[in-house]
Amino acid sequence: MKKTVAKPNFSSRDKLIHSGERLFAERGFDGVSVRDIANDAKVNSALVGYYFRGKEGLLAEVYTRHCEPLKRERARMLAEYTQNGRTPSLEEVLEAFIRPSLQAGQGSAEGRSFSRLRAILSAENSSLLEQLVAQNFDDTNRIFVDSLCKCVPHLTREDVFWRLHFLLGAIYYTAIGPYRIKTLSKGKCDPSDPVATAEELILYAAAGFRAPGNGQNTRRTAK
Repeated sequence: MKKTVAKPNFSSRDKLIHSGERLFAERGFDGVSVRDIANDAKVNSALVGYYFRGKEGLLAEVYTRHCEPLKRERARMLAEYTQNGRTPSLEEVLEAFIRPSLQAGQGSAEGRSFSRLRAILSAENSSLLEQLVAQNFDDTNRIFVDSLCKCVPHLTREDVFWRLHFLLGAIYYTAIGPYRIKTLSKGKCDPSDPVATAEELILYAAAGFRAPGNGQNTRRTAK
């Protein structure tokens, strides 16, 4: 007798989220209509407004669903390195910030799809992406700025913000174009392992954070 395998019972809300995520990643925010998403999910288009208050709300839900696990893992690693009042090293703080980002972006098909979505939004609707990033990451990023400031007391807080900004750019480019370096290096540098990639980026970032601040460089040049 043939065994019947139960199919996952997705709600209409879940179907809209899955369809929205895939279509946004393929066509961008402006290239997808509410009707497109509803037809793909095989539900009534009015449900997009009912559950998410429109297409922008659906995009925000898709974005947040990917950000929450990343933020939790960053917080978990940082808490592990600071337990019992211990002061973490610069490399440990950077690891807690970098490693979850690369694992989320390269570790699964969903992560790669989310990286494509961010790249499309950046090119198509940077103001909307900036709003989503601020809503999801500003609070946790400030926590990491506090930790980084303790590791590099020779820098001002403004210096640390600048260097975190440049680090975010490196993480973002690595996530959306991981195989560019493989082509450039003729296969000698392979980014398919997010753990090894994170180790390289941690070394690079730590050197950048330990470099003199802008005011120190100015004084050195003036001598």
